[in-house]
Amino acid sequence: MPRNTTKKLNRAAIEKVAEVFRVFSEPTRLQILQELRDGPHSVNELVESLETSQANVSKQLRILYEAGVLAKEKCGTQVFYSIEDDIVVPLCELVCDKLNRDATAQKPVFSFSI
Repeated sequence: MPRNTTKKLNRAAIEKVAEVFRVFSEPTRLQILQELRDGPHSVNELVESLETSQANVSKQLRILYEAGVLAKEKCGTQVFYSIEDDIVVPLCELVCDKLNRDATAQKPVFSFSI
């Protein structure tokens, strides 16, 4: 078996990696990303589709935006959010693929799509 020649990360780098994964650790944030997969949405559209409070959606959007995962654009009185970081969809698809492999059902039960 070939040895991995990639250097191990130091503690500071590991902390940064953990920070990125923490951004994806909240279910409402994952729901938001799933909604944004097809394109930009306003805060109101996200509140309506997620059936949660405006305060909760705004909080999760702020966290995703500050982490560099989302972009936002003001249009009149509304703010539209979109996925900024290209790693988001493939990362979520990798996790869903892993869960599907682990599932005992013959039919996949996890999908990062609408």
